[in-house]
Amino acid sequence: MIKRFLLFALLLFSAALTTKAAEEPPITTISKYGESAARYIIGDENQLMMIINVWGRVVKPGQYVVPTDTDLITLISVAGGPADKSRLDNVKLVRGASSGSEVIDVNIRKYLKTGDRNLIPTLKPEDTIIVSGSVWYLFSTVVQVVAQLAIVANVYYLAHLSTRR
Repeated sequence: MIKRFLLFALLLFSAALTTKAAEEPPITTISKYGESAARYIIGDENQLMMIINVWGRVVKPGQYVVPTDTDLITLISVAGGPADKSRLDNVKLVRGASSGSEVIDVNIRKYLKTGDRNLIPTLKPEDTIIVSGSVWYLFSTVVQVVAQLAIVANVYYLAHLSTRR
């Protein structure tokens, strides 16, 4: 009986972990380019395209090939938009090495309130956009891990009690 309970608890715990992993968005990537790859790509209909990386708390993080006139708001929209509990007041734009290493802080929340286009920088090839999670996201993630550990500790404690009898 105890073995069945422990097996059931273990299966329940692994199902919870699998469900959490399934909630993570899939990463969309494009094929690798060599170090000497061109910074621009000719797309369909001879449109000039560039490669931009999107990381962090967006629905579909990954590497995107977008037209050169794409702005930051459009790119985040193409990546599915900001994910739940993302921090829009401190989005990082990291310039690629060929553009000179530079990190730019972008306040998208302020842009959404004011509509001031000057707050949104122009994208360049090899840029990386990083949308971080809010403090609430970090807190909720820690609470989930602690809850899972408490379940394991409880199962261990109950198994230990049952073997003492």
